[in-house]
Amino acid sequence: MLPPLLHQSYGEFQQLLQQLHAGATNPELEVAVLQSGFQDVKGLFESQIANLNGDDLPPDDTSRWQSVQTEIRKQMRLLETDMMFLQVARSSATLQTRLVGVCDRLNTLIQYCQALL
Repeated sequence: MLPPLLHQSYGEFQQLLQQLHAGATNPELEVAVLQSGFQDVKGLFESQIANLNGDDLPPDDTSRWQSVQTEIRKQMRLLETDMMFLQVARSSATLQTRLVGVCDRLNTLIQYCQALL
């Protein structure tokens, strides 16, 4: 479905999301390391994904791509909020609850990338 340039961008984005997910599921989790990984994901998203347009796509694929792209933008904003809540969690129970939310959000983003790739 995607032209090579878009395919490469989404592939890199998916890889970073998977690395962040692996860090979030690590039993020796450090929130600061996770936050740093999120900043990497956010930076790549803002530089390579957020400003993509569907000009290079076949007309039949444009609508589907726009829908998925809109969902990715929404999930990234929600992930940023989840990361802020994770950072300020005080108790370990709250931290675990927030971490589950972050992992769910990352899974959703990974699935969107897979749908496009």
